[in-house]
Amino acid sequence: MSRVDAGASTIPPAIERLLRERDLELALLVLAGSKSYGLDLAGSDDDYLGVFVPRLRELVSIRGLAAETHVGNEPDFTLHEIGKFCTLALKGNPAILEVLWSPEVRFESARGQRLRALRARCLHRGSLVVYVDYAEAQLRKMGKNKGLHAKGGTYNAKYGAHILRLLHAGIHLGRTGEVMVRVPDALLGTLRRARRGELGAGEVAVLAQPLLAELRTLAADNVLPAAPDHAAFDDLVAAARLAR
Repeated sequence: MSRVDAGASTIPPAIERLLRERDLELALLVLAGSKSYGLDLAGSDDDYLGVFVPRLRELVSIRGLAAETHVGNEPDFTLHEIGKFCTLALKGNPAILEVLWSPEVRFESARGQRLRALRARCLHRGSLVVYVDYAEAQLRKMGKNKGLHAKGGTYNAKYGAHILRLLHAGIHLGRTGEVMVRVPDALLGTLRRARRGELGAGEVAVLAQPLLAELRTLAADNVLPAAPDHAAFDDLVAAARLAR
C-alpha cells in the first residue's frame, strides 16, 4: 500500500503522467529546494525529488532501461531509478541524502518507507568529503563568477545562500550524524539575507571560509561509521527490481 502524508499535496499531474506513460512505480517523492529548507521567497517554484522502480522486463531487456533519471518542469522535478538513487546516497551526494531526511514527504510507498528506514546506514566518514569537495568547487567558481551551482550561470543570491547552507549542513552531519534539511532558526537570518542579495559574493566568501575549515576538520574526524552498509541497500534494490 502507498500513502500520501497527511496534509501533503497530491502528486503533481506532470509526475503522475510520466509514471503512467513509462509504467514506473513511484517509491518516494519529497518537496525539495528552497521550500524544504525554509529559504523560499515570494514566487519561489516547487521542486520535487523522488525515486522510481521500473518494470523488470525493461531493466533486463536488450535495449536496457530507457532512462535512469527522468526530469521535467511545471513543476520542476527529478526522479531517479532506485538503483541509481541508492548508489548516489552511498557516495554521500548531499541532495540525495536530503531526500531521505526530508520532512516534506509528498508520497511514500511501503518500499519508500523501507528505503528511508535504512537512511542512517548509507552514511559513512567519506560522506563528508563530498560536502567538502562540492563547497570548495562552488567557492572557486564564485571567485571566477561563472559556472555556479548545478544549473550553471554566474553568481546570484540564491547560490550564495546555497553555499552557506551546504557548509552548515555538512558541519551538522559531521557533528551529529544526521542530515540537516530544514534550516534552524539560528541560521535563518543570515541565510535569508544572503538569499535576498543583502550579502554580496565577497561577504559570502568571508563567511564561508571558517565554515569550510571546520568542515575539512570534521571530514577527517567525525561521528560517522567507517563504511556504509552496502549489502542492505543491495538487498533493497534487488528486491524492488525483482518485484516488478
